[in-house]
Amino acid sequence: MADPSVALQEAMFARLDAEVSCPVYDGAPMDTAMPYISFDREISTNTSPIAGRKREQRLIYLSVWSDAHGQAEVKRINGEIVAALNERPLPLAVGRAVSVRVEQADAQRDADGVTYQGSITIRVITTH
Repeated sequence: MADPSVALQEAMFARLDAEVSCPVYDGAPMDTAMPYISFDREISTNTSPIAGRKREQRLIYLSVWSDAHGQAEVKRINGEIVAALNERPLPLAVGRAVSVRVEQADAQRDADGVTYQGSITIRVITTH
């Protein structure tokens, strides 16, 4: 069976697009209006048993970008992401998402001193 990585990103993108209050991008243009969410990185680790279906643990990193004053907007959007994904079934076109869990969420001022960034780490266990 094909790798579920693209199907997972498509399903997550569709869920976030439907349930959060700002746009979602995989590669936002440089002049994109804030706030927005971006898919930043995915790390996949083979956790397959000796025999049986292929199983992987995936860490997916999302960023929230805001130019609003203070952290409130980033924290609100972080909460929307958690509500949309944490411990909720996520049907995939290829493979199966056995577990979807938000592992970490944070908010901080960016190095430019003006922009705020939220970071979300999502752990997904997939089989295929």
